[in-house]
Amino acid sequence: MGTTRNHLRTFAIATALAFTALAGAGATAVADPGAEASFLEQIGLTNATLPGRTAPEMVEAGYITCGHLRGGTSVLDEISAVEGTYHFDQGTLFVSAATTNLCPDFAG
Repeated sequence: MGTTRNHLRTFAIATALAFTALAGAGATAVADPGAEASFLEQIGLTNATLPGRTAPEMVEAGYITCGHLRGGTSVLDEISAVEGTYHFDQGTLFVSAATTNLCPDFAG
Protein backbone atom coordinates (compact mmCIF):
# COMPACT_ATOMS: atom_id res chain seq x y z
CA MET A 1 0.00 0.00 0.00
CA GLY A 2 2.86 2.37 0.75
CA THR A 3 4.28 1.85 -2.72
CA THR A 4 0.95 2.68 -4.35
CA ARG A 5 0.62 5.79 -2.21
CA ASN A 6 4.15 6.87 -3.23
CA HIS A 7 3.35 6.31 -6.91
CA LEU A 8 0.14 8.32 -6.63
CA ARG A 9 1.96 11.11 -4.81
CA THR A 10 4.71 11.17 -7.45
CA PHE A 11 2.08 11.21 -10.19
CA ALA A 12 0.20 14.05 -8.50
CA ILE A 13 3.37 16.09 -8.11
CA ALA A 14 4.36 15.48 -11.73
CA THR A 15 0.90 16.53 -12.86
CA ALA A 16 1.02 19.71 -10.84
CA LEU A 17 4.46 20.57 -12.17
CA ALA A 18 3.42 19.91 -15.75
CA PHE A 19 0.38 22.13 -15.52
CA THR A 20 2.41 24.81 -13.77
CA ALA A 21 4.97 24.66 -16.56
CA LEU A 22 2.25 24.91 -19.17
CA ALA A 23 0.64 27.86 -17.43
CA GLY A 24 3.99 29.57 -17.02
CA ALA A 25 4.71 29.20 -20.69
CA GLY A 26 1.42 30.84 -21.56
CA ALA A 27 0.04 27.64 -23.04
CA THR A 28 -3.22 26.13 -22.03
CA ALA A 29 -4.08 22.47 -22.39
CA VAL A 30 -7.50 22.17 -23.95
CA ALA A 31 -9.07 18.75 -23.76
CA ASP A 32 -10.11 17.35 -27.12
CA PRO A 33 -12.30 14.28 -26.59
CA GLY A 34 -11.70 13.08 -30.16
CA ALA A 35 -7.94 13.35 -29.81
CA GLU A 36 -8.05 11.67 -26.42
CA ALA A 37 -10.11 8.79 -27.83
CA SER A 38 -7.66 8.42 -30.71
CA PHE A 39 -4.75 8.44 -28.25
CA LEU A 40 -6.35 5.71 -26.15
CA GLU A 41 -7.13 3.68 -29.26
CA GLN A 42 -3.57 3.98 -30.54
CA ILE A 43 -1.92 2.96 -27.27
CA GLY A 44 -4.40 0.10 -26.99
CA LEU A 45 -3.64 -1.18 -30.49
CA THR A 46 0.12 -0.92 -29.98
CA ASN A 47 0.10 -2.46 -26.50
CA ALA A 48 1.46 0.78 -25.02
CA THR A 49 -1.12 1.22 -22.28
CA LEU A 50 0.26 2.13 -18.88
CA PRO A 51 0.15 -0.82 -16.49
CA GLY A 52 -2.46 -0.45 -13.77
CA ARG A 53 -3.70 2.94 -14.98
CA THR A 54 -7.22 3.98 -15.94
CA ALA A 55 -8.03 5.63 -19.25
CA PRO A 56 -8.24 9.12 -17.68
CA GLU A 57 -4.87 8.56 -15.96
CA MET A 58 -3.31 7.52 -19.27
CA VAL A 59 -4.70 10.61 -21.01
CA GLU A 60 -3.36 12.78 -18.22
CA ALA A 61 0.04 11.09 -18.54
CA GLY A 62 -0.07 11.79 -22.28
CA TYR A 63 -0.69 15.48 -21.65
CA ILE A 64 2.13 15.48 -19.10
CA THR A 65 4.39 14.00 -21.77
CA CYS A 66 3.40 16.84 -24.11
CA GLY A 67 4.15 19.37 -21.38
CA HIS A 68 7.59 17.90 -20.77
CA LEU A 69 8.41 18.00 -24.47
CA ARG A 70 7.19 21.56 -24.85
CA GLY A 71 9.24 22.46 -21.80
CA GLY A 72 12.43 21.30 -23.50
CA THR A 73 12.78 17.63 -22.55
CA SER A 74 14.20 15.68 -25.47
CA VAL A 75 12.06 12.94 -26.98
CA LEU A 76 14.61 10.30 -25.97
CA ASP A 77 14.70 11.56 -22.39
CA GLU A 78 10.91 11.58 -22.24
CA ILE A 79 10.75 8.01 -23.55
CA SER A 80 13.15 6.95 -20.80
CA ALA A 81 11.19 8.89 -18.19
CA VAL A 82 7.89 7.30 -19.21
CA GLU A 83 9.42 3.82 -19.15
CA GLY A 84 11.00 4.44 -15.75
CA THR A 85 7.95 6.06 -14.21
CA TYR A 86 5.46 3.43 -15.34
CA HIS A 87 7.80 0.41 -15.33
CA PHE A 88 7.15 -0.79 -18.86
CA ASP A 89 9.08 -0.92 -22.12
CA GLN A 90 6.72 0.75 -24.57
CA GLY A 91 7.77 4.35 -23.95
CA THR A 92 8.51 4.97 -27.62
CA LEU A 93 4.99 3.98 -28.65
CA PHE A 94 3.39 5.90 -25.77
CA VAL A 95 5.29 9.12 -26.51
CA SER A 96 4.59 8.73 -30.23
CA ALA A 97 0.85 8.34 -29.56
CA ALA A 98 0.89 11.38 -27.27
CA THR A 99 2.64 13.61 -29.79
CA THR A 100 0.48 12.36 -32.66
CA ASN A 101 -2.85 12.80 -30.91
CA LEU A 102 -2.55 15.08 -27.87
CA CYS A 103 0.04 17.60 -29.01
CA PRO A 104 0.35 17.27 -32.80
CA ASP A 105 1.67 20.83 -32.92
CA PHE A 106 4.77 19.76 -30.99
CA ALA A 107 7.83 20.04 -33.17
CA GLY A 108 10.73 18.40 -31.37
